[in-house]
Amino acid sequence: MVAVAWALADGGFDVSAVASSRARLAPAHLSRAVSERLVLPDPLTAQDAFLDELVGVVSRERFSVLIPGTDASLLRISSGRDRIGPHVRLGLPAHEQVVRSLDKTDLIATAERHGLDPPLTVECRGFADALAAAREVGFPVLVKPLTTINDDLTPTQRLNSVWVEDAGELRRQMSRLGGAALIQRRVPGSVVSFAGVFAGGKLLAEAFSRYDRTWPPKAGNACYSETLEAPIDLRRRVVAVLEDLTWEGIFELELMEGDGSAWHAIDMNPRPYGSMAVALAGGANLPALWCRHLLGDQFDPVRAAPGVFYRWTDADICHGLWQLRSGSLAAAARVLRPRRGVVHPYARRSDPGPAAARLVELGTAALSSVRARRRSSANRLPAVIVGAGPNGLAVAAHLRDAGIPVACFGEPLESWDRHMPAGMLLRSRRRSSHIADPNQELTIDAYERAQGTPVSRPTITLEEFVDYGRWFQRRVAPDVDTRKVIEVAREGGAFRVKLEDGEELAASRVVVAAGLSPFMNCPEPFVALPSAVRSHSYEHSDLARFAGLRTAVIGSGQSALESAALLHEAGATVEVLARAPSIRWLGEDSNGATSTTLETRLRAALVPPTDVGGVPHGWIAAVPDVFRNVPESLHPSISFRCIRPAGAGWLHARLLDVPISLGRQTVAAEVRDGAVELHLDDGSSRTVDHVLLGTGFRIDVSRYPFLAAELLAELELADGYPVLRAGLESSVPGLHFVGAPAARTFGPVMRFVVGSWFAAPAIARRAADQRQPPVSFAFPRRLRK
Repeated sequence: MVAVAWALADGGFDVSAVASSRARLAPAHLSRAVSERLVLPDPLTAQDAFLDELVGVVSRERFSVLIPGTDASLLRISSGRDRIGPHVRLGLPAHEQVVRSLDKTDLIATAERHGLDPPLTVECRGFADALAAAREVGFPVLVKPLTTINDDLTPTQRLNSVWVEDAGELRRQMSRLGGAALIQRRVPGSVVSFAGVFAGGKLLAEAFSRYDRTWPPKAGNACYSETLEAPIDLRRRVVAVLEDLTWEGIFELELMEGDGSAWHAIDMNPRPYGSMAVALAGGANLPALWCRHLLGDQFDPVRAAPGVFYRWTDADICHGLWQLRSGSLAAAARVLRPRRGVVHPYARRSDPGPAAARLVELGTAALSSVRARRRSSANRLPAVIVGAGPNGLAVAAHLRDAGIPVACFGEPLESWDRHMPAGMLLRSRRRSSHIADPNQELTIDAYERAQGTPVSRPTITLEEFVDYGRWFQRRVAPDVDTRKVIEVAREGGAFRVKLEDGEELAASRVVVAAGLSPFMNCPEPFVALPSAVRSHSYEHSDLARFAGLRTAVIGSGQSALESAALLHEAGATVEVLARAPSIRWLGEDSNGATSTTLETRLRAALVPPTDVGGVPHGWIAAVPDVFRNVPESLHPSISFRCIRPAGAGWLHARLLDVPISLGRQTVAAEVRDGAVELHLDDGSSRTVDHVLLGTGFRIDVSRYPFLAAELLAELELADGYPVLRAGLESSVPGLHFVGAPAARTFGPVMRFVVGSWFAAPAIARRAADQRQPPVSFAFPRRLRK
């Protein structure tokens, strides 16, 4: 908040300003009053990451006082005071009192006890209850949240009050507020603000002002106000309310000024507030006085001088245009005329940076509004995501960040938990295993800090990744619906999605993130073998059941080789059979030793951060827009060089006691006397109890059982892959594919978790009708690990 930075700098303090990583351009960061600019995760939507990184900042650097600037940061800081408090002064009351200060129902009861009765207010649960209350109170009514921060909503939101004129708008607002709200009668009169610093039962500073105008007009913030002398009786009652709330710190109590000495409390801000610049101009430097108090200074109570004017310029212009549209020409002229001698929330002659940032912010908001209006009516429906693996969850996070409603179906991390063997290590390194989120706040590093448990590096275990993925899911899509989607069909300009229990819903678009289950590759001659003696590596989460069995593993890639190692360690008798003439070990030389030659180390240093492919092919794949635009004849070569069969170097030592027959192809397989006879192309044979196929996958999206026949008929395919355009959108408008099915168009990196950093934002931009950048990367460029 710019006014806080000005206030503290004027008070002689060095100021470090924190902005959310969601903010494109924070006005306070452009202020000359700020000596250090910090960017942290958003305390509203990434609570754990915000707290973890804030603890890291205050523990590394010496700060005197920490002042929360928003309701969300106040709540998170208060909840984490045991970790933050040892490093910096907070001065907050008990956490229970902080929660009370944000509870509007508590404020009503407290204000009534001290003669500041709020307007008639009814607490409601559900639309029917709210409609009955609104009819009793009389439309129009003010609809207010029970508390400003609601962690029960997805995503977590800061909720504001809204002026409601009719039952239809009331229904929409009750839905926005999660079905619980206060219905309040608006009484005639002016809004006044009694703000200050309160500590130890004393009012250390105060600033009293009357709002001449607000924006929005009937239930908004001050856009023009003037400081006044506070009535003695009102001061006494405000102090009583603060004592009852046991509040400590900066505050603002908003009231309606009724006839005579009637005052009606309507809201409480337990933190720096929007129009605080007027208090500073009136001589009441609230943030600096609060810091001085916490540092032990003694001073006489301070009151802001009367006759100081405040103007929030862009909001006041909006108010004037509203008057103009309403036909009140005289009122509009009075509002829109330039004024001298007023203070502003963003503008100082000596500090133009915040005003420039505000102009950019307003321009960005205006463009977003125009884009939103361009969206079709179908886009008001939710986007349905089929699948809740890393790709599906990443898409859900980005769509919700873009303001698009989402319905996500599937068992979270099902493929990873049920179709990969226990004890498996990810071939991808830690740096390329983060799931994409819009603000890079839900990384493995953030998970590690939140859980307080170190995660393996550079290679992660399957169990660690599954736990990380579910932690990610709880933060971006806690409402995942585990029911299966059994049919997706077109219906007009939208989609009809049918669930396993028969329920149907309409969707604006569908994102297929359904994994690899239908695509398991079973080459000849193994097709004829019964499933009792033949299976695919993707079908097993526990290989211990093969203990004591003779097992042939077919293939020379990571899946085959790691399965062979796990089978051997589980007590099975294992042999690997592969057509390849040699095993390609990643990161090691042909003898399985880590190579230390200068050339090898240089090439390792130049490997793209996706860890998919080397130089130069891996870098082409790391930029899917580039891959898509190189000649199509080069695609197979680039893809092969990036994902050709290979084993992670750390597997080599685990396979020293496992026989590996290379350059051999199975030409026939048959069951004889309960065992499987495998006949190889060199004339030799093997007798085994089970054949485990590590032979990869053959993509053919027509095998997805939920895609309706008429939808498939419209779908342009090439070798079973959907032909995709920008935003990973298929030939069927609104139907998107992520993961391996996107690999033919956007490259082999789409097969890996790291590909979500390209796919998820691209789909969100398409859904929000935003232009795609010319080049996007398939990795998080700001992450270092």
